[in-house]
Amino acid sequence: MKILHHGEPADGLRHLAVLAQGCGLAAECVDAGGLDPVLAALVQAQDGVVLDVASLAARLAPDQLELLATQIENRSLPVLLLASAAAPASAFLTRLTGGGVRGVEPHPAGGPVGFPANASLLASELAGQTYPRAGGGALKLVLGPAAGVEVLMTLGGAPALVKTRAGKADVFVWCADKVFDMRRLLPVEREFEEAADQYVPAIIFLRLAGGGRCWQNPEPLAGLVIDDPLLKNHYGFINFRQLLASARRHQYHVTLAFIPWNYWRGRAAQARMFLDYADCFSVCVHGCDHTRREFGSADYADLLARNFTAARRMARLRTRTGVASEPVMVCPQELYSLEAMRAFADSRQFLALTCSACLPRDLPAPALCGADLLLPAQDSFYGVPVFKRHYAGSLAAFAMALFLGKPAILVEHHEFFRPGPGGVEAFAAQLAQLRPGIQWASVAEIARRTHWRRRLADGRQEVRFFTDDFKLAHRDQTVAGYRLVRRLPAAPPVSGVRVDGANVPFAHADGWLSFEVPAREPRTFEIKLEIPAVQPARARARGPAYHVAVALRRGLSEFRDNVIARNDFLLRSAKALARILKQTSL
Repeated sequence: MKILHHGEPADGLRHLAVLAQGCGLAAECVDAGGLDPVLAALVQAQDGVVLDVASLAARLAPDQLELLATQIENRSLPVLLLASAAAPASAFLTRLTGGGVRGVEPHPAGGPVGFPANASLLASELAGQTYPRAGGGALKLVLGPAAGVEVLMTLGGAPALVKTRAGKADVFVWCADKVFDMRRLLPVEREFEEAADQYVPAIIFLRLAGGGRCWQNPEPLAGLVIDDPLLKNHYGFINFRQLLASARRHQYHVTLAFIPWNYWRGRAAQARMFLDYADCFSVCVHGCDHTRREFGSADYADLLARNFTAARRMARLRTRTGVASEPVMVCPQELYSLEAMRAFADSRQFLALTCSACLPRDLPAPALCGADLLLPAQDSFYGVPVFKRHYAGSLAAFAMALFLGKPAILVEHHEFFRPGPGGVEAFAAQLAQLRPGIQWASVAEIARRTHWRRRLADGRQEVRFFTDDFKLAHRDQTVAGYRLVRRLPAAPPVSGVRVDGANVPFAHADGWLSFEVPAREPRTFEIKLEIPAVQPARARARGPAYHVAVALRRGLSEFRDNVIARNDFLLRSAKALARILKQTSL
């Protein structure tokens, strides 16, 4: 894709080229110099072009502008007019949009980012949603009286991205004082989340222009994770028999994040009901002892040992109850350190993490960029994928996740079910409207199936996956085969790659694993990476006082959930006591 401009390209144009590459399309900034190079680029373009309004408007004379407009109108081509400043380019925009857009003005008030409900075709899941935006001024488009202009995005109610028709061409106009730099390291995820106006318009255009050559996730998936409960009929406000009957009836899936320390409290008689609902119920791992900042530690040796202890305890839970756990970790209090990520990678006990935060909390310096947060799972730390989850409330977070190709994972605690399962039933219905055909699954199944894929020029598809155990659905018989890639550090080394049990050749260099899978008849490929686990140098040694403290913590937590939370007087008293203790620093 060509990004055409005159003179030195602005930072926004360079950032747009990087963003296009992140979406799977080759892009380059081209100094057009004059009309002839611009016309030549339009003739050669196969998937769309970007025109820098400010620099080209200053360069082209009125008669040249007319020739350019005629050329655009004669091509069935997506064209993006990027207006990065409130420049005197009214004639340029007016002519190229058939009078639909008259100019660009400053928009000092800024405001939230909105996607009108009637923009569903291109904005897809984002239609009707609103997102917070970091402070600061912005730009807005001045629309003309011409019909046929579709507003795709607004800032504080003012149009900032529109689409219109110019002859055969689809013309987009995006006013952006900034285009998000996907390579810039971010101190917090919020910087990315509050800048949707700086990258979503580009993704909308690129997907239309590039089609199947853009990265996409063909399997939208959803899941529900409930933290903490035991395998009992009731926990806090949860009536599991009622909830699981609802899950089966409304076709959603419940994953219980179970604390491994509680394995010895599982009983076969109590677990029988959960086995009866295995089609819509599963268990994953919630820490090890669930102590404060358990995986926020910097003690690598202890963290490594904790992983093995947690896995052993979950195996014992299965022996006691028949309920098998899935290898996905939910870190207590949503906290994990960089050393914890290294321990997860080395232990190979878990396929993935699911958490509301994609960054370790103890990073000494920014180490994550926007390109990492565009992925279905963030895997930049030792190759361990983190699948982001969200609490109920606004549907907007889930809409953005699905738009970017991420799974929609809802996390809740028992309080959410105070009125029964109606809340999750309503959420499942909303997701089905947001993304028809979405499938519910356990978090482990979500991790195994989530991927990106794009079409290559030779009839194959490239697939980027995230887990040691991966399922690739081959349904399109026009696809000749797949090139699979995964980000993995050199250590621990990959000793083998198996596809449906057979070893296949692979390459592992510069932090990337790659291999080929030929495809014929429709099927689902079972892919497993063989990576040896790093064993702990020592067993976890904890004295009686530690175990008593863990037991006390668990007992108090369950008393809070099962007694205090269900008694309004006790709940108010507990909150008042907590406020007093906080004020007195006790």
